[in-house]
Amino acid sequence: MVATFAATVLACRAPEVTAQTWRTLTSARQVQGERELAVDVQYAAGIFRLVPAAAGSLYRMELRYDEDKFVPVREYDAQRGTLRLGVRGREGVRVRMSDRRRGEPPPSLDVALSAEVPMALALQLGAAQADVELGGLPLRSITYETGASQTNLRFSSPNPLTCDALELRAGAAEFRVSQLANANCRRVSFEGGVGEVTLDFTGTWRQSMEGDVRVGIGSLTLRLPREVGVQIRLSRFLARFDRAGFTQRGNTYYSSNFESARYRLTLNVDAAIGGVDVNWVAAR
Repeated sequence: MVATFAATVLACRAPEVTAQTWRTLTSARQVQGERELAVDVQYAAGIFRLVPAAAGSLYRMELRYDEDKFVPVREYDAQRGTLRLGVRGREGVRVRMSDRRRGEPPPSLDVALSAEVPMALALQLGAAQADVELGGLPLRSITYETGASQTNLRFSSPNPLTCDALELRAGAAEFRVSQLANANCRRVSFEGGVGEVTLDFTGTWRQSMEGDVRVGIGSLTLRLPREVGVQIRLSRFLARFDRAGFTQRGNTYYSSNFESARYRLTLNVDAAIGGVDVNWVAAR
């Protein structure tokens, strides 16, 4: 889906447009008794930031964009409980990410979302430099897709709800997720192509967790809490694996406290070329 989304912006066959008319748009809405919200954010390229909103705010968006190439998206449907934010490419316009003139600030999208309304969140980014703070947001499910990007995704404080699933997908990326336990998700999955990936499972553990991790070419670092029982089922081609702290049975690796730990993390890891490194750390 990331490739499809990026293609709508990058691969149109219309004549190239070089004009630039930069605009800044601000949009916001207050909480008005919403019980649930499905939030969809799409952003092709630029600087992307997401944080929890101030009390009483349903959302706030500030967008810097090239009006000749993009159309802002801010669509709220109270009856359906949906919110769509971001930009879409203008029909018939071919956009190259190198079109920005030298010295121009990059395009950017800043989003703040309510910490008061339970939501299902879907983020779809293209060539973005992303800094995303989801700590404290009441999230029932999370989907995060990105293309060629640099991502720093954090859960700095616990999710007050139980999350069904966290799905992460990345193309050629530097991808770091911090304090995954605070997401409070039953299941976590990551699928990556090329790049450096760090998955940090520290935070406040309130339930056991299962996960699937698939990486292509690059490095994967797993930050694992010593207090949590860990089981890793490993399938690898030319990838090395740091097995320190594990006991091996076939292609499955167990931490010494797997049977006795209050919470358990069970991971299926599929690695092709590169390395899988394990850092044992405190839970918080």
